Amino acid sequence: MKKTILLGILVSAALLNAYARAQPQKSSSTVEDENYVVKIGRGVSVGLCASPFVIAEALKYYEEEGLKWESITMETGTSNLLLTNGTVDVTNNLLATLIQPIANGLEVKIPLGIHTGCQKVLVRADSDIRTPADLRGKKIGTSGMATSSTVITQRYLAELGIGVTVENLEVEWVIYQSADLPLALERGQVDAIALGDPTAYITEQETGARVIINQATDDYLKDEFCCVVVASTGFIKDHPQAAAKFVRAIQRAAAFVQENPEETARILQEGNYVAGDPAVNAAILKTYNFKASVSEAQTAIARNTRDLQRINLVDKDIDGDRLTRQVFVALDGVPDSLYK
Repeated sequence: MKKTILLGILVSAALLNAYARAQPQKSSSTVEDENYVVKIGRGVSVGLCASPFVIAEALKYYEEEGLKWESITMETGTSNLLLTNGTVDVTNNLLATLIQPIANGLEVKIPLGIHTGCQKVLVRADSDIRTPADLRGKKIGTSGMATSSTVITQRYLAELGIGVTVENLEVEWVIYQSADLPLALERGQVDAIALGDPTAYITEQETGARVIINQATDDYLKDEFCCVVVASTGFIKDHPQAAAKFVRAIQRAAAFVQENPEETARILQEGNYVAGDPAVNAAILKTYNFKASVSEAQTAIARNTRDLQRINLVDKDIDGDRLTRQVFVALDGVPDSLYK
């Protein structure tokens, strides 16, 4: 473990120089922020999307930032509640699942885009579906209508002019448990399935299923940050220095993942954070862009809001620009990106 960590600590000199130039003046820290213990939410199942959170912990980036912290385990689907009731200060989430709750009154802040990619739509190897446009009139299996994979698929199809609203529905959604989706596809119960990695990647490799929509590579989605840092509004307001320390640590950890996917996968397995073959996990990590960005988070919020209004998941009367300004925050002392 120690050798793994030591071998991976050196990212590129350019990244380290960029980080060093972005350091804030320590004199601006408040006594309150120096003593505050940040409550970092982490799911029962970490997943590859949260790799920077694990790396920041394993490589002591939180401590190097002078951050006092504790890890809070969250059950699936509880992050919004825990953020609003003060149990958790900060966590990560898929942006596509956040916009609708935010539009409905959820008060959170998004200070960083973590990475791109991670959601896919697959068809059987022998399917006559060759392009996303061929999904019109087809059955698409999904684990729920509010999941990120479903919302991403709806956005993409709407961009192609395929109806996905109740008023104009040109695809049929069929709900299955997530683990049952590959079998439903194999048996022909659905024409396509929408799901995220690593399940999507493994299904592709093991069954020969073809990826028909890939958030990591398709032009409409490939540059959009899908996973973001989410913080409680109170945490950002009352402890801005601590919040900045946290975000800088995640930026550094994301850069490590970007530059060292194999070592990242090894650390994840050795710590029992992620199941599966490290080689497979490293291959998946390589398909994402972990060049964490502040400004790209803002861009992604605006795009998601616009698209969700187009498909009637967010009220069209809501001012999208105002919503973006409300939820996005650029913290003092945090560089836009370590890659700029």
